[in-house]
Amino acid sequence: MSQGLAGGQPLLLCERMLGRLATWLRILGYDTTLIERPPAMTPPGAVLLTRRQRLAGRPGVLLVVHDRLEDQLRQVLSDLGLRPHPDQWFSRCLACNRAVEPLERSAALGLVPDHTLATAPCFTRCPACGKVFWPGSHGQRAAQRIEALLAGLPGAAP
Repeated sequence: MSQGLAGGQPLLLCERMLGRLATWLRILGYDTTLIERPPAMTPPGAVLLTRRQRLAGRPGVLLVVHDRLEDQLRQVLSDLGLRPHPDQWFSRCLACNRAVEPLERSAALGLVPDHTLATAPCFTRCPACGKVFWPGSHGQRAAQRIEALLAGLPGAAP
């Protein structure tokens, strides 16, 4: 199901059974909504990610055939022609999928541990759920994992 999605990125509808995949697609900056049940028809501009064999071949459906997360990510990125760029990584809330916004250090006071407030270079906050994010060791490990994952994809950003 190769789709060169000119004019923007798709809305990814991810069945709950693919929750880890949804989280990592959000880390990469893709609009990824978790859903309980597949819709009768996939909305225009959206792609349903599923493991349900019976849905294979429907318009707007991508059957995720792999079990391992890394293989699932490679498949989705490759099949949809998506090329994640580092500028978009960590730009969405991992909890609710909204785009995060910059947060001034002074506004982070009381929202993050004191040590983090003193040492983190910057902060972002989800305007919907209020969750606060900052670069740290988890983010560094995630970025390394992303770089390793993308290394094998043709046309991936450096």
